[in-house]
Amino acid sequence: MCSTLLHKGTVEAIDAKRCAFIWTGDATCTGGQCKAAWDLNKGLLSKFLDKLLQEPTTNWQRWFHMCYETAPRSTHLGNGQFTSFWFDHWIGPQPLAELFPAILSFCQRPNISVQHAFHEGQWLIPLHPRLSAVASSQWAMIQQALADVNLLHDVPDRRGIGPDLLPFSSRAFYRDLWDLPHFPDEASPRARSTIITAVLWNIWKARNSVVFNSTFVTAASTRSAIVQDVQLWSLRARSAVDKIYLNSWCNTIDVT
Repeated sequence: MCSTLLHKGTVEAIDAKRCAFIWTGDATCTGGQCKAAWDLNKGLLSKFLDKLLQEPTTNWQRWFHMCYETAPRSTHLGNGQFTSFWFDHWIGPQPLAELFPAILSFCQRPNISVQHAFHEGQWLIPLHPRLSAVASSQWAMIQQALADVNLLHDVPDRRGIGPDLLPFSSRAFYRDLWDLPHFPDEASPRARSTIITAVLWNIWKARNSVVFNSTFVTAASTRSAIVQDVQLWSLRARSAVDKIYLNSWCNTIDVT
């Protein structure tokens, strides 16, 4: 058995040809034509949005619900493809799951969309055959409310936060964190940005540990990592006042 030492750059050249064939079918390609990475990213984002509709069990879900539970998340109904029948606020004063919890407990597919619930002009919700008296009463009220609902098959759903359907964005998250009353007036913009960046950075790393490594990071571990980063970054602060403030902030965080 023998082996041959490849010349420098051989593996890179073969990999470039392989990527070009898979992504474009041509002899060459650029990084912007990487379709596989974009498809994977879309899948991860879809999974992220799906988890926002579920009961919060992780740190980032609890944080999202704590910050945005009081802000009504509304949906302007179009074709109903991306609107949850039970958990989105698309009809009535609240989501149907909150108004009618009894009938929801009998639903066999609680994550059904509005589009899938409306089939050939009829509302078909997969329910267990034997309903309780309360569930039957609630189902009758839902059917009455759905009588005047019509889907617009060529119009996509519009969703957002608040009555103006403001879009959900990371920029809005950052702005909300910036305006938190926990920051006193003496906190400079540099110190405030350092803390917010450390918080978001470690939340992102904790989520990636679950997604890519199947490793659940506890809240205490995340808080400890945030404190360590802020303490490390404070060494680069130009102002002595910022250094004192960042270290005093770290002392207020419970890492146990």
